[in-house]
Amino acid sequence: MVRLIRPIAGSLNSLLVLEVVVRHANLTRAAEELGLSQPAVSRHIATLEDRLGQALFKRNNNQISPLPGAVQLANAVALGFGHLDQVWSDISAPLERHEVTLACTYGFADQWLMPRFSALTDYLGGNRVRVVTTDQLGDIDHSRLDAAVVWDTTGLPDRPYFPLIRSEVFPICSPDFLSSFPAAVDHIQNVPQEMFLHFDVGESGFMTWQKWFALAKLPPPVFTYGTCFDAYPFLLQSVLQGRGIGLGWHGLVDQALESGQILRLGPAQSDREVSYYVQHRPVRNSNGLLARMLLWFKRAAEISNQTVP
Repeated sequence: MVRLIRPIAGSLNSLLVLEVVVRHANLTRAAEELGLSQPAVSRHIATLEDRLGQALFKRNNNQISPLPGAVQLANAVALGFGHLDQVWSDISAPLERHEVTLACTYGFADQWLMPRFSALTDYLGGNRVRVVTTDQLGDIDHSRLDAAVVWDTTGLPDRPYFPLIRSEVFPICSPDFLSSFPAAVDHIQNVPQEMFLHFDVGESGFMTWQKWFALAKLPPPVFTYGTCFDAYPFLLQSVLQGRGIGLGWHGLVDQALESGQILRLGPAQSDREVSYYVQHRPVRNSNGLLARMLLWFKRAAEISNQTVP
């Protein structure tokens, strides 16, 4: 074994650096993940290339592309150290944690989680749930999270997930708005286009007004301008104030509908089966805090999806 390992024994750190560089195909992003300077990352790669006697990357000004040898080595490193990490976790004494970290969007936190938050913490025996809120879920370090409420699970294919909220989208308005535009119930397309409130869905693929009208098979207004919000709570507040009509998502507007603060103006449409999933790190302790939180979310999902407004 010593004879087999000796050729790479002095290159382990550089091999770990190589795996990150190949994964990002970018020295700057690799340096940020590793907590190193970019010149230090470059030195590790140069050391490997010198020891192997061949180039590992194709360089074009400031851009790099991994060559086949680099990809082979990076895959071997990921496989070997991934297995080592798994074995380490399996034989390590479990640490007693008294908190879980959950990430979600502002809209989900404001409309779905906040009304249920006390019930969640009570279920967890008063243990802390640390909530990270951002509408840019793809930009945060998921390795520091226990779970996240996401609309796209493909970014972390190794993490398990389950559906939380069924996708149903419908127009909403306040009672005061409907008093001013009573014809909107039957002819929503005739509402002045400046009264339509828009949500910037970013790269989520969530439904827009144009998509809703297409699915509803109704002629859409010509949207040349209108108020657009980059956070869903702000849009919903404008709807509650009677400033216009917006799109409501099942699961996010349920309580406002039940209380009569907002009304539905048209049929629900859907272009996907699920709007939100809970994606989480693997559960290693079936009695641990993460496992209990996930069970609470699954039960909450069953209740939420049984009662569609």
